[in-house]
Amino acid sequence: MSEPTLSQQMAREILLKRRPWLVLAVALFVLSAVSRQSLVFLTALFALICALVPELWYRRALQHLRLDLELDRRTLLLGEELVLTLGVENRKFLPLPWLEVEIEIPAQLPLLSGRSLPSYKVQRALLVNTLAIWGFQRVRRRYRLYCPQRGVYSLGPVMVRTGDPFGWLIRQEQLERQVRLLVYPLVASLEDFGLTPLAPLGMQTSLLHLLEDPLRFAGVRPYQPGDDPRYLHWKASARGAGLYRKVFDPASTARLLLVLNINTFREPWMGIDVERQEWLISLTASLAVWGLKAGYQVGLLVNSLLAPWGDDETELEEGRQLVRSADATYHARVTVPCARGGEQERHLLTTLARLLPYMGAAIDPLLEQEALPLSTGGTLILVCAAAVLQESTIERLLELRRSGRAVQLVLCGEGDERAEAALAQAAGLIPVQHIRGKEQWRELLQMADMEKQSRAISQSEPPAQLA
Repeated sequence: MSEPTLSQQMAREILLKRRPWLVLAVALFVLSAVSRQSLVFLTALFALICALVPELWYRRALQHLRLDLELDRRTLLLGEELVLTLGVENRKFLPLPWLEVEIEIPAQLPLLSGRSLPSYKVQRALLVNTLAIWGFQRVRRRYRLYCPQRGVYSLGPVMVRTGDPFGWLIRQEQLERQVRLLVYPLVASLEDFGLTPLAPLGMQTSLLHLLEDPLRFAGVRPYQPGDDPRYLHWKASARGAGLYRKVFDPASTARLLLVLNINTFREPWMGIDVERQEWLISLTASLAVWGLKAGYQVGLLVNSLLAPWGDDETELEEGRQLVRSADATYHARVTVPCARGGEQERHLLTTLARLLPYMGAAIDPLLEQEALPLSTGGTLILVCAAAVLQESTIERLLELRRSGRAVQLVLCGEGDERAEAALAQAAGLIPVQHIRGKEQWRELLQMADMEKQSRAISQSEPPAQLA
């Protein structure tokens, strides 16, 4: 039996149980007409009110009742506040003496204003609001939520309860009102991660030289040791006091491919370390923003799945089915082609925000398949936990290095002894950067929170008055 049919049957049974009130009212009216007693007539009138008034509210209370959920913005940075607006409009003459609205919200988003209750669902809470609304009245309530975690969140559905003025009959209905929210990962400067401030990955100079196009002459400059002697400008050198070389425009923008290994433990049965995953995702987001500002075309490759996002219900359902499928591990691949500009930055941050806390697929096949299209002279940065780094991954990186691609490695935490030995053998070919563990991540979160609080205080202070 479908859900609407079941609810209608339950409502019919509830109303049938109240038929004795109507029978009693009719009997008392007949008795008052026969006995001509005013007290019996008043009793019959009271019984009729008790029979009809609750039924009237039970049948009509939720009709022509409109509820809306609105967010002041759908994308925001980690640590910012969000305003949720609940709009209730009663489009009929019948007033509602009491109306209870329960909005299902994520438990990860603390409520700063309003009242919340725990839910029977995992990682969900209930935002409870009770009000009285007259006929053709509109009420708007605003609630503030804090967003301390990256991810995709849904607010809703909404459960509505109301009833008659006596409180005898309660009618409830679940409305499929949902709004979706995207919280970007924390983006910080590379110095905060412990990377060196100048040329943090040691690749700018070599990349710009590799991508010069000899057919696009731009000018001359003094010769420097290490310059290609084929590009000497003999006429300028003869006129000047020293050697000069030709300068060419780059044939294309340097490419940077960020590869994120989402796994935090080597064995799948060990599960995931969510805090370390967030640390790696934040580092990847910061590298992406730095690369775009430095003029690179930045791409992304992750061995994970994406949480459903957007307004297209077909795409949302396909994403949910993929996440629930048994072979999701084999399809765990997220690819963003290399590009540049503000739209690419939003695309990269949105992709990283949608990553699920998930035990991803092996990174070696992805490196073999997806990194080969990276042009010669491009740079690949592998970001991963040191505990999951394997000798086979280092061999893949060395193959890419031998094929003319610059390779960098950023590790978090302590690694395996065999992997450390393989890294020692590859010293000089694969530059390695080590960042600290979860303690630094907590310090970075506290620092970002303090900066947002100081910025909010400075914005709320009134301007100084001139004497």
